[in-house]
Amino acid sequence: MIKTSKHRIVRHPALALLAASGLLLTACGGSSGQTASGTAAGCDGTKVSVGITKSASDAPFYVANQKGYFKEEGLTVDFVPFDSAAKMIPPLGGGQLDVGAGAPSAGFYNAVARDVNLRIVADKGSMPEHYGYMPLMVRKELFDSGKVTKIADLQGLKVAEPAQATATSSTLSTMLASANLKYDDVKHEYIGFPEHAAALGNGAIDASLTTEPSATAAEQQGAAVRLATPPDFYDNQQLAVVLYSDTFAKDKAKAAQCFMNAYLKGARDYISAFDNGKLRAGAGDAIAKIVADASGLDAALYAKTTPNYVDPDGKVNVKSLQKDYDFFDKQGYLEGSVKIDDIVDTSFAKAAVAKLGPFKSSGS
Repeated sequence: MIKTSKHRIVRHPALALLAASGLLLTACGGSSGQTASGTAAGCDGTKVSVGITKSASDAPFYVANQKGYFKEEGLTVDFVPFDSAAKMIPPLGGGQLDVGAGAPSAGFYNAVARDVNLRIVADKGSMPEHYGYMPLMVRKELFDSGKVTKIADLQGLKVAEPAQATATSSTLSTMLASANLKYDDVKHEYIGFPEHAAALGNGAIDASLTTEPSATAAEQQGAAVRLATPPDFYDNQQLAVVLYSDTFAKDKAKAAQCFMNAYLKGARDYISAFDNGKLRAGAGDAIAKIVADASGLDAALYAKTTPNYVDPDGKVNVKSLQKDYDFFDKQGYLEGSVKIDDIVDTSFAKAAVAKLGPFKSSGS
């Protein structure tokens, strides 16, 4: 039964099939070492298409590529750029894209409910303590004047989110609840993260949940200050995940496993570059350069940001996914029913961990 409410979900039109080589950016991997498992795993020469948004949360992909981990697994990786993760869903569901990113949004679950077949296979961006990379920002003028110094002061004010019915909406709801406010006790504005700093600066919005590096940019421009960090209210929220198309997981299972092996090696190198959310000297500088170069970010700015966490074993916080799903359901955003356990596939990450062994931070 389709639920209706005053909120409407705007469906993304189905994307056309990916154009042949014109849309694909061939990965320019760094030097690779001895082939660890490519031939043995049957992955030698297999091509894998990977959707990216050229954001900092794509870091494990960049690191695995630059360090040659995909090549070690016998894979040739083609990065396909998208201007949002939501636009990856149709080609993933149709099998034209092998790997992509996703967020626990209502639109994502509505696509799954319409039989768009894909799987959540690993963590790509989460927010445990010290890794609150989507802080609650407030206009500096409001903070300095004393008008907004705590979450309760946001009642009736304009708060920006990137889009309607995303995981960010659940984050905001949880943070507002800590001050006995309901989700609709504030006015919601839907503005892309890169535009938050300008909107805060010109007074178009009063506050925002803003991902890095836009949050740090807003601070540096004197437009906003950090009012609160999500992990203090909602520990380890699952904001971004790695997705496999069902076709890739079933018909190219060996390649899917090889990809996960390489991905987790990249994720482990990435998270080892940080100590409680701060870049380590040496290894951290190298990782920062890889991410900044691949994403087009300013390296100095990236070094000052709060990073997203990526679990070194690829573990997905299923409880967080369920919490956000329940929020979407309560708000009337869902058009169908989805069981979270049915779309989370931990088998590839578990097999990769069995191969790689226990995680040991290179910085420890």
